[in-house]
Amino acid sequence: MRIDELRRLRDLLARGGGPEVVFMALRDRSLRGAARARALGDELRRWLTVASPERFGGNPGAQDLAKQLQRQLHELHAAALQQLGAPAPEGAADLQAEPANLQGVRSTDVAPSTAPHAASADPGPYRSAAPPPVFHAQIGGTLRSFPQHLGDGDLAAVWRAAGEDGEACVAKVAHAAADNDLLFNEADTLQRLHAGDARQRALLPRLHDRFFTADGRAGNLLGLVEGLDGLALRARLPGGVPPEHVLWIARRLLSALGHAHQCGVLHGNIEPAHVIVRPRDHRVVLIDWCYAIFEPGRTGQGFRAVHDEYSAPEVAQRGPPTPAADLLSVGRTLAFLLGGDPLSLELPAHVPDPIQRFVRYLARPSRLQRAQDAWDMYAELERIREAVYGPHVFREFVV
Repeated sequence: MRIDELRRLRDLLARGGGPEVVFMALRDRSLRGAARARALGDELRRWLTVASPERFGGNPGAQDLAKQLQRQLHELHAAALQQLGAPAPEGAADLQAEPANLQGVRSTDVAPSTAPHAASADPGPYRSAAPPPVFHAQIGGTLRSFPQHLGDGDLAAVWRAAGEDGEACVAKVAHAAADNDLLFNEADTLQRLHAGDARQRALLPRLHDRFFTADGRAGNLLGLVEGLDGLALRARLPGGVPPEHVLWIARRLLSALGHAHQCGVLHGNIEPAHVIVRPRDHRVVLIDWCYAIFEPGRTGQGFRAVHDEYSAPEVAQRGPPTPAADLLSVGRTLAFLLGGDPLSLELPAHVPDPIQRFVRYLARPSRLQRAQDAWDMYAELERIREAVYGPHVFREFVV
């Protein structure tokens, strides 16, 4: 169990004894110089996967412990590098867990004890144990500074700065050059989805520019998306988001997907962490399009990421990518937001029956027996909202 892994790591770090207790590479006499530094980086990646706060959505205590353990791991890694006399490159971004490969599909939720380590011909530089105080990048011919490190995901670090026009923006920077293709894919996808004047553009991140770091990692300059992700919402509302508010969150998600699917794009990695909600005005943005798939029937593209809890069964089975896979992920995400279990789809008793049936229909295991069309589900949800709550009324969402 994940929580047991976290507790074992906590107990290991509590014993003290310095970085040698955590990093076996320091005790391996067969390793020298750069090889030992690389081994330390590999070990840090695996430990950071164990202590990833995203693995403990809905459990604020475990998330706080994971963040604390990650800080300790970074400190120990810095001490280990100091022992080797190998400081990390100046200005490099924070090191985080690297996606593993599962039958050629990148996993966003694989335990380190079972995930095969994917060797790369270009693993990118090993990064410092703590992010620098300011991230700098040459963007559009201008040196830009990003003074606020917002955090790290599986794939990239995110830095914030005021935009040139006063609007806040973020730099999303790949942890390793080996993952540049996924940053490219996100940029191409957002350009495709923002072409034209569809209203759904407000439900998507905005791409301002692309860039490279001095060490060859790709970055995307994006508009800042304000709000709370689904994990944070559930952490603040342990009993679940009230169903009347989940309805408008779901409608906006389905609207974003309806537009994307009409453009030939599947998101491919929908989960609570990728749904950003701004309570004050009910804005919803579906983020992280790095794993998107474009016209799979024509291009032959397959799924790029698998998530144990939120991906459809056909993803791990390397089945054909269809809109139904995105819709299953939406169903499981809604189950989580409602205070239920995304796998069993057990929901709290206070969730009205029509909403429970709707969520379970989206998330049926069989691809052919579940929902197929986002716009059909958008219309169905509107009928459910009318039947359960009456005419539309803006209800303040207090979190």
